[in-house]
Amino acid sequence: MLDIMQDDDGVLMRNGDFVLDGGLDGIAQQAEIRVSTNRGEWWLDETQGLPWLSGILASKLPASIVSNMINAEARRTVGVTDAKTTNINDVKGDYAILFTIYVGPESAEVTSGIS
Repeated sequence: MLDIMQDDDGVLMRNGDFVLDGGLDGIAQQAEIRVSTNRGEWWLDETQGLPWLSGILASKLPASIVSNMINAEARRTVGVTDAKTTNINDVKGDYAILFTIYVGPESAEVTSGIS
């Protein structure tokens, strides 16, 4: 599946066309979106995402439990063969998350922030 690539400034375009990627970068972006989504937010699939507001942030869960939840959700992304959280920084409820996704022998580091 091809994904429209984005960065912090929005959708990427090259020569007037959307930048599409169905490889490692596209899969990594899909995993980042899945992990950052609050469960129930995406109306086409209310099971996608994590219970950020009602569970993780409200309960102030330990980073080790949040790490396991992130890895499990990232693995649900089509094409991801494994996911491992490398760093979670929780400063007063603002999470900065680094995790690595694996697509066969390739890997990509993903950064996600939740507050």
